[in-house]
Amino acid sequence: MIKTIPLFIFLVIAIIGCNGCQTNVQSSNEHKIIYKIHNKTGLKDTDTLWVSQNDTTIFKAEEGLQRNPGQMAKLVTRYELKNPKDGAYYFIYNDRGQLIQEGKYTARYVYEGNAIEDGNFYNSKSYNYKDNGNLNSIHYQVDGRNFKTELYNRKRALTEIIYFNKKSGDKEKAEIYKNGTLKETRIYTAFDVYHTIEAYD
Repeated sequence: MIKTIPLFIFLVIAIIGCNGCQTNVQSSNEHKIIYKIHNKTGLKDTDTLWVSQNDTTIFKAEEGLQRNPGQMAKLVTRYELKNPKDGAYYFIYNDRGQLIQEGKYTARYVYEGNAIEDGNFYNSKSYNYKDNGNLNSIHYQVDGRNFKTELYNRKRALTEIIYFNKKSGDKEKAEIYKNGTLKETRIYTAFDVYHTIEAYD
């Protein structure tokens, strides 16, 4: 089975170590591939994999044009996860050694009594970075739906958390932070329409 990961061009340079992991390292002048796996040792444990998107044994890469309204089309690479391991927790890295996605792969997911047979990362976190390599945002999905997005400034400090309605996907509220402290909460009643609740010091 092949599963699509909708992310851009990803390779990996270095991945953190792991005690009790099996490691396979392939290197050349052009790239380095690091593959690590931790096999579960009990019922409460989870198979965990650290993978590189330029590892052709793990991912299939396909190039194509991405078109967004009001923007020029650009060439992007889509990656498809080959033979995903059901129930395993994945850490996926890009070409700068940055973690860009983590989550548990589930082949069959049950949500509100309904079984979803399409395998995917239904509970996951996706990381986006600024051009200088600093963290820009972390997006959370819960039950296969948008849950919240954390935004960070150039000093790597949290500035805002946006929460979404799991059913409609609409923005429900936003928490605004300054110097690590919650300053206000915006409650949305419509698109870009909200009222503000000031935080107490």
